[in-house]
Amino acid sequence: MYRRLSTSSVSALVKTYSLPIDNKCINSKYVPKYRLSLIDRETSVEKLHISSLPSVNIYIKRDDQLDSYASGNKLRKLEFLFADILSRPKCHHIITAGSLHSNHCKAVAVLAARFQRQAHFLLRTDRDNHDEQILQGNPLLNYLLGAKLYLISKKANIQRDIEPRIQLLEEELGGKDKCYAIPIGGSDTVGLFGYFDCFIREIIPLIDKLNLGHLVVPISSGGTMEGLALANYFTGNRVRIHAFAVSDNENYFKTHFNGILKELELDHLNQFVNNNSLVDICDSYVGLGYGRMTNEQIDFLHEIIRETGIIFDPVYTGKCLWGLYEELRNKRIDRFPTDGKNILFLHTGGLLGLMNPDFSNQWLLSSNSHANHRMRNWMTL
Repeated sequence: MYRRLSTSSVSALVKTYSLPIDNKCINSKYVPKYRLSLIDRETSVEKLHISSLPSVNIYIKRDDQLDSYASGNKLRKLEFLFADILSRPKCHHIITAGSLHSNHCKAVAVLAARFQRQAHFLLRTDRDNHDEQILQGNPLLNYLLGAKLYLISKKANIQRDIEPRIQLLEEELGGKDKCYAIPIGGSDTVGLFGYFDCFIREIIPLIDKLNLGHLVVPISSGGTMEGLALANYFTGNRVRIHAFAVSDNENYFKTHFNGILKELELDHLNQFVNNNSLVDICDSYVGLGYGRMTNEQIDFLHEIIRETGIIFDPVYTGKCLWGLYEELRNKRIDRFPTDGKNILFLHTGGLLGLMNPDFSNQWLLSSNSHANHRMRNWMTL
């Protein structure tokens, strides 16, 4: 049985939080009061060697090495979201949503079990309850961790379908006092402080040390990018942030960012989102959509994993790295000028999502004859 944490143990993990910079930049009423101590070290930074780009200096920040199960950028956001949850003594139920194999939901399930809260997940999928592949990968971990799973249509819209379902579930579970709703990906005005804080404490010291001019990050729900972009802006725009979309389009993410700015009473920054000076959002490499890659992207990812020994997932980091690679290979100097500045790539994790059985089919159906030949040989030994 999962060891129950005492009240004193929980209190020891929840720390008072203050911004690591002049807090006049953001109204203090929007700054989280508490932070849950889940991350006890800075993640490592190493050189990323890509043989076909010998003249480009790329460094990679390994946030994939945070925690075995709740890893990656999700954990940084949840330090603030779970601190908010634990500050509400009547709150027992946590409701959120995502894809069937959502890493965000899996991370919430891990922490909900640890802190004795009941997790409820609305999972988008085309599969049904009788599909034998439902309880594999992250859904299996969610089940083992005690989360309650609700299958909804893969095409469910956030505003029209998911948010009303969450509100209905809140009512069924006793109302808002007993429930805490986390948006998809933990991307709201609380969760974004995970990477706001990370940028100031961990990335700023690297800028001069590594001669950085660019920070590259995948973008899906938006919170990671928004936290980084705001922290960069309030500390002098010392690097250019490039967010490579893995789903949706540039307009969607700009609309989301502007909504976050409105909630924080930072509407005057909307102009910088709209004219791309706050962040460069690239939606040219979405491929076939969320969680789906083209054969060319799959072949690239397979080769880069073999060359570097670093695992990149096909949903987020793999697709983002592909976009960066294509921009550099094609010498898109409008985005990455030849100014002698180096690039920092943020590895946001998501590796357990590779247990999604659909991905094995993608690898097998890849057009790369060498990759297929190796797989077939292995399968026939």
